[in-house]
Amino acid sequence: MIGNRGGWAVASLGDLNQGHDNNFNLIRVLAAVAVALSHSYLTVTGDPSTRPLIAETGFTLGYHAVNVFFVISGFLVTQSWMRSSSIISFATARALRIYPGIIISTLFVTLVLGTAMTALPATEYLTSPETYLYLTITASLVEPSGSLPGLFLTTPDPITVNGSLWTLRYEVICYAVLAALGLFGILNRPRVFAVVAVFAGTGLLVLSLLPIAHDNTIVFGHFVRFGLNFGLGVVAYQYRSHIPVHWIGVVALIAITSLAFGQAMYPFLLYVTTAYATFWLAYVPKGKIRLFNKSGDYSYGIYIYAYPIQQTLVSLVPDITPMQMFGAAVAGSLPLAIASWHLVEHPALRWKRPLADFIVENARLAARKPV
Repeated sequence: MIGNRGGWAVASLGDLNQGHDNNFNLIRVLAAVAVALSHSYLTVTGDPSTRPLIAETGFTLGYHAVNVFFVISGFLVTQSWMRSSSIISFATARALRIYPGIIISTLFVTLVLGTAMTALPATEYLTSPETYLYLTITASLVEPSGSLPGLFLTTPDPITVNGSLWTLRYEVICYAVLAALGLFGILNRPRVFAVVAVFAGTGLLVLSLLPIAHDNTIVFGHFVRFGLNFGLGVVAYQYRSHIPVHWIGVVALIAITSLAFGQAMYPFLLYVTTAYATFWLAYVPKGKIRLFNKSGDYSYGIYIYAYPIQQTLVSLVPDITPMQMFGAAVAGSLPLAIASWHLVEHPALRWKRPLADFIVENARLAARKPV
């Protein structure tokens, strides 16, 4: 407990971060649904400015939701590193969380959805090198924003096959940076970590003051935005025992951030508020809401399937409204997400330890072989 005066007790994030009884699965699903809602306006109108919350907060609903993903990821992936026995164990766990789902999703979109919806004859589509180039570079996340031949040529957001996947590449980059910090022993040395966090955080904060850092069309802005949000999650985990979690903190940060709207510090304060509110929602509300945590993590499936479903829907029903699109997209992507979790993602995670052990053992055998 951080404080206990006159019966008013405030738990720290470290006190609350015990076991798996939390609301992270629910928050992630809501964030994925929020991204789908934001994209419903984009895919129907083709106008990015129509997306919810952009006028009220300066950023879209989807923008805020993706920030939530990165904050949670920074926190939980740091925890994963601390509990991993080696870099191989950590890397295996991260790869099995990201790649099986995206590989199956890309196969489905390319071979099933693409074949059905392309403007080209099916034989021409299936024999085109571009089809298999897309399959390769998208499933590997080398270039997740590619296009498929003859697909979605006349939609309001033309050519785009899956407008959600581009953020996953930055997620993987964040994993790599965290692993590097771990390998150099920085995460396990509090004083060294504090110095690195101050310098890196200050640098990103200064960069975030530049308007160009919030241009969603350039790589520079992505590194600043995702670096700060993921980094806030990392810092929150490292200093969890010193961070009080209380609704008053949420209200205070919202008030401060609202007053800073339009100022250079506003985006950074928004990230901090998002992070703190996320942790409060993850650990404080209890009761029946916690039952959702037992159902599985369907957020990833919703995130990677919703956009191509939306592009398909607007191709088939050009006069669909954004809210109709939203309902249909969630209804269409949720069954795929449930199937992805239970048949692909969760089974793949069971191979974390066996695969890591297999890689380590084969590396040892290779090292023993004479040159």
